[in-house]
Amino acid sequence: MPQPHPAAARSAAEGRPVPAERAAASPRSRAVRVMKFGGTSVGNAARMRVVVELVAEALAEQRVCLVASAMSGVTNELFAALASVREGRTARELAAAFRARHEQELAALEGELEAGALAEARATLSALADELERLLQGVALLGETPPSTVARVTSFGERASCALLHALARTRGLAPVFLDPLERVLASGDRLEAVPDLVRTKERFAEVREGSAALTILPGFFAGDGKGGTSLLGRGGSDWSAAIAAHALDAALCEIWTDVEAVCSADPRLVPDARAIAEMSFEEAMELSYFGAKVLHPKTIQPARELGIPVRVRSSFAAHNPGTLVSRDAAPDPHGVRALTLLGDVALIELSGAGLVGVPGVASRAFAALAEAGVSVILISQASSECAISVCVAAKDGERSAAAFERAFALERRLAQVDPIVCRRGLSILSVVGDGLRSRVGAAGTFFDALAEVGVNVVAIAQSANERSISAVVPGADGPRGLRHTHQRLFETPEVLELYVYGVGGVGRALLEQLAAQRARLIGRGVELRLVGVANSRTLLLAPQGLEPAGARERLLASAATPGAAPPLGAGSAGAGPSDVARLVAHVQAERPVAPVFVDCTADGDVAAHYGTLLDAGLHVVAANKHANSGALAAWRELRRRARRSRRRFLYETNVGAGLPVIGTLRTLIEAGDRVLAIEGVLSGSLSYVAGRLEEGARFSQAVREALAKGFTEPDPRDDLSGRDVGRKVLILAREIGLALEPGEVAVEGFLPAGFDAGGSVERFLERTAELDAHYAARLQELSARGAVLRFVGRIADGRATAGLVAIERDHPLYTIRGGENALSFLTEHYSPRPLVIRGYGAGAQVTAAGVLADVLSLARWKHA
Repeated sequence: MPQPHPAAARSAAEGRPVPAERAAASPRSRAVRVMKFGGTSVGNAARMRVVVELVAEALAEQRVCLVASAMSGVTNELFAALASVREGRTARELAAAFRARHEQELAALEGELEAGALAEARATLSALADELERLLQGVALLGETPPSTVARVTSFGERASCALLHALARTRGLAPVFLDPLERVLASGDRLEAVPDLVRTKERFAEVREGSAALTILPGFFAGDGKGGTSLLGRGGSDWSAAIAAHALDAALCEIWTDVEAVCSADPRLVPDARAIAEMSFEEAMELSYFGAKVLHPKTIQPARELGIPVRVRSSFAAHNPGTLVSRDAAPDPHGVRALTLLGDVALIELSGAGLVGVPGVASRAFAALAEAGVSVILISQASSECAISVCVAAKDGERSAAAFERAFALERRLAQVDPIVCRRGLSILSVVGDGLRSRVGAAGTFFDALAEVGVNVVAIAQSANERSISAVVPGADGPRGLRHTHQRLFETPEVLELYVYGVGGVGRALLEQLAAQRARLIGRGVELRLVGVANSRTLLLAPQGLEPAGARERLLASAATPGAAPPLGAGSAGAGPSDVARLVAHVQAERPVAPVFVDCTADGDVAAHYGTLLDAGLHVVAANKHANSGALAAWRELRRRARRSRRRFLYETNVGAGLPVIGTLRTLIEAGDRVLAIEGVLSGSLSYVAGRLEEGARFSQAVREALAKGFTEPDPRDDLSGRDVGRKVLILAREIGLALEPGEVAVEGFLPAGFDAGGSVERFLERTAELDAHYAARLQELSARGAVLRFVGRIADGRATAGLVAIERDHPLYTIRGGENALSFLTEHYSPRPLVIRGYGAGAQVTAAGVLADVLSLARWKHA
């Protein structure tokens, strides 16, 4: 059963009330309401009960003409039967399947139908099944399927569904009158794509229009040729049947009941933020349907538009929702744009050549050639001199169109006046539609800027003569990405950043908690951080539709990948699988998100080694991991080159000061023209805590154990006491100010005295730290006597970078830094002799996660900077 439309809760009218039908076409001014129900709305007995209830409610106010499609899937089954009977299946078997499908629903209704209605419905279904068998036997004997037979056979679905609806309505006492389209709806031309004759059809409906029948039932999709033959109105033609009936009955309203709750500002399957549209004009609806909107049949609007009959799109699965009203006097959308469409599977045929410059009639010859080939042109893009003409056609017509141009311009081709005809396949047409485009300044600029921002190349451009639509031909694979981002820019919906979070330990876990806690606030600010992937060292869980951050870690742990059971790369890689960056890259390339962000909350050098590949694949990289910035200088430079080339950001604010704004502040100083003379800093929260406790009189062995217990240090405190982490941070800062240093060029002296044996297990090491208690007590006593303290400091000055224990005098800005705090002192030309100092807690999962989150959010601001 179809689910409620995801966009129905959001109104494109931004809080304005949904309009009622206009006074000029009010329900009281006309006699009949046409109610058309699609295949899912009449898909089974339960849905048919709903349809009859909706009709009964409408009859309390107006006469009703009920137009119905076949039950969902039946028309496809009938087309398939025509093919199957030629391939060996028996006509009896195929007709029996049709009979069983409908008799099953009749049986579900049997207990509530009156005897006469039940008998009539059973007789009609039996007659249809019998005739279907005879027609299929004829196809089998002939070995071919004439269009007249195709039309007759495939009309049986609508006849059967209407027989069931008729029985239900009769039992409810609604006195339905059946209208046969063969007698009432007249059409001519192609049997499978007939064109209705509105004038003659209106004459055939005169008796109904002027009569007193409260309820009439008309099967959709097919018409008559005036001689007893059947013609189809094309696939999806039941909507057109409803509009034709509305025109013939001079109806007050034509309702299209379907399984979606409204026409939306974009296809909600591609754009989750698409909004329900409260109202639109006839012209907008025609443009949207022409360029691929699926809710309305492209030809539905014109018959209603001719008489100004409002058309309302509604859902039989959510009848309380008023849906979308299409009318003559719809108010313009406040955004200027009503909706966007994406029409896929098109080809672009290019005709160009210097010999065409200034030659009159080139366009006429080109379109005459296409008309002769029976090709319908979707879009035209032409140079003013007629030296180049491009036309978009359905992909299936691409080769035929190119051949038509070759024939039409054969002489010019032989004389080299026309270049080889080019047929470009695999394209889509992305269109912006709205009456307000004529008055909204900058709409076109916003449209094309949005495409450029997400790297979507525009192959051709066209604008409608009435200025209601602007279309761009784009590579098919880029269409969904361009659609999502253009919708966000034009409708100012929250900007979506799609996050792939690697590492769910301390920092990663805290980040997920912060994402969950701040989601509503961030959306209110216009940014949605959508978690679409989460990984640890073993498993990568991918979910393109999004994961709830609050439960993402638990889902990841519960879905640990089974070795050898990895899903294939590409779009099918959604779900859990091995934690393979190549799998992530393939997934991103298949899904093509607008703004994917790889967030590294690990300390894994192997993960950091993939940053370049991730940037090349179009992901921004936000890293708490320091490995990429503290490795070889050549790799450091290459990473930045790849970021520039891919127009992606590599952000790592937390590499130095966790949540402190160190890197950003330093870059601001440099970009403003300042010159950094020296940097000094306490860059380790764990060593800050140990040094502060020594100053307070604690024994060294006691201070180290406390720092370990409080989570300031790594599980092995020697990792912190070695000073190597501070050395990496100093190297990162040195490179930020332009020093081309290799890792080995940072002089690091650890916190432990030279010669001290720090080997063995962690516990053995902790026991032996008592041997250093007297050493540090003596050193602190000496410093205290002259008013100094001991701090582990990273320094950059005179082109050199160092890290080690330093005596700090009372007037030094780092004197008071203790207890886990970090601090950076920047001495610059502008901040001299008093340096700029940044101070705060520089350790801990929460502050580090907050810094990572700030980096992620800066991406949204950067895109529009």
